[in-house]
Amino acid sequence: MVSMIKEPKSRLPSLTAVTAGFMFACILVGVAIVFKVVDDRMLGFQEASLRTAVETRARGVQTAFAASLYREWINLETLGSSLAVSQPEDIQDDLSTLVGSGRVVSWAGYAGNDGKVRVASNGLLVGTDVSSRPWFQRGLQGNFAGDAHEAVLLAAKLPAPESGEPLRFLDLAAPVTGVGQSVTGVLGLHLNLEWAKAYISELSDALDVDVLIVNPEGRAVISSSNESPSNLDVPSFRRARTGATGVSLELWPDGENYFVATLPEASYQSLPRFGWSIVARIDANASRNPASSFSSGLLLSLSLLTMALLLLMSLFIVSFIRPFHHLAVNAKAVADGQNVYPYESKRTSELATIGSAISRLQANADRQDNE
Repeated sequence: MVSMIKEPKSRLPSLTAVTAGFMFACILVGVAIVFKVVDDRMLGFQEASLRTAVETRARGVQTAFAASLYREWINLETLGSSLAVSQPEDIQDDLSTLVGSGRVVSWAGYAGNDGKVRVASNGLLVGTDVSSRPWFQRGLQGNFAGDAHEAVLLAAKLPAPESGEPLRFLDLAAPVTGVGQSVTGVLGLHLNLEWAKAYISELSDALDVDVLIVNPEGRAVISSSNESPSNLDVPSFRRARTGATGVSLELWPDGENYFVATLPEASYQSLPRFGWSIVARIDANASRNPASSFSSGLLLSLSLLTMALLLLMSLFIVSFIRPFHHLAVNAKAVADGQNVYPYESKRTSELATIGSAISRLQANADRQDNE
């Protein structure tokens, strides 16, 4: 009788090949998932660190700059207290000493209620009517800090900045009170804007962050870089115009991405507020370089792990999967009627059971042939 049992097609994959392929795919997928998750977590951590860093550095600039302005304000308050109990002429030398070389304070003076300058550093503008100047008008009403502006009355009396830009000042002014707490005049200081720029640049270099001092109109009054942008349509400048606080990742007109922090001007002791906001930025690529190095190291480590897993996979296949191939060859030989020694393996209970069953089948077949 012709056997109707068909031999398995030789093109069917072996158990060894299927197992190896499956385990190899699992290793690759697992390693890829680990790399993606860890790399994303690391990048997210570094971005969060940069957000914290730029805000912390902005607060450092905020405090340091306010402290430097406060020192000049204390000088003004001290002179104002002297004026309350003495004649204006008595502080002439004090005003000139306060100005010194003009690096920080360009001009200091006192104007009476009529707007006429009574006494000033180095005698500049004495007798001049300053009643139309904002520092005098606002100073009559209370303590005043004025935004940057170009010199008007002093433009031709003081040397121009070495940068070639127009002479510009920041104003500090306070009312001077006499007997009965009545206002007798205004004591004012013109701070050299070039000093403020240099100071901000020093802070910027020390803290490794770009700094811009932005006024409520959205104009950069002071910048640590060569650019002085105005009314940029970016979140940081929108926050600056409203006095809001925040940190964001922004694309700037130069085509670069930055982490940018915006902080409103801090209240510092008795210093009046200028109304500024501090905008500080860090190049977003500062997080990419360490992340790239980390990714390279992680990729190398995972490659070594993959090789180790492949080695373990090979040992597993040779030890526990390959014997099934030998068992299949032995079973086929027995089925073909060949007198072969039964294959035995003690690696697993299944291998031992199947090998024993084939051995008994072979013994029964031999017994029937002998009968």
